[in-house]
Amino acid sequence: MPTLLVTGANRGIGLELVRQYLDGGWNVVATCRKPEGADALNSLKDSAGGRLSIERMDVDNGAEVNAVAESLSGAPIDLLINNAGIIDNYGQGVAEGGDDPDLKNTDTDEWLGILKTNVVAPGRITGAFADNVAASEKKLVVMMTSGLGSIANTEQGGRYAYRTSKAALNMLTRNAGAWLGEREIIVISMAPGWTRTDLGGPSAPTSVEDAVAGMRAIFDKLTLADTGTYWNFDGQQLPW
Repeated sequence: MPTLLVTGANRGIGLELVRQYLDGGWNVVATCRKPEGADALNSLKDSAGGRLSIERMDVDNGAEVNAVAESLSGAPIDLLINNAGIIDNYGQGVAEGGDDPDLKNTDTDEWLGILKTNVVAPGRITGAFADNVAASEKKLVVMMTSGLGSIANTEQGGRYAYRTSKAALNMLTRNAGAWLGEREIIVISMAPGWTRTDLGGPSAPTSVEDAVAGMRAIFDKLTLADTGTYWNFDGQQLPW
């Protein structure tokens, strides 16, 4: 039975990934900062038949990452999804205003925090669980990025912290893909589209159910030749 490990699993896309993979018969390790407050996630345990493990892991907390990695030492992880992430003006949505193009108004402390969570943390986590992924059958690592991380497609100012963090995450995909490809591990960037979550906002056109279903269809068809690639949930490859 294959195993998924997903970060930021308490809500939104992370929660729907847990739900759909459990429905697909997988084992799931779901991580989040505060499991005791993750009511929707905890409610899935009763019907999971022991296939859902919920772990405390703030992706910015190295000690917590190492503790979970140690507890899973030797356990195969077929699919590792670095889903946890934050955005400027969190709660307003990626396209719900706040796109001030004037750099002097940018909160640089917030910018650094977003880079830490959206770039450094996925790198740390991928390194911590690389042996687990290598020991699995499917061997797939997913960096949850955004279409806003595409340099080729960006034509407006604003959202500097989020956009630069996702562009950097895409570079991490390319770099880590080159490293882990030697171990037959596939590493990709996946954009879930503009989706109705706390991050995406209420005006987003895509439901989390459709976004996750689209991503799963892509995951199922990937081969090692696809490592280091950048996908949209609808099956289209995106320009860097």
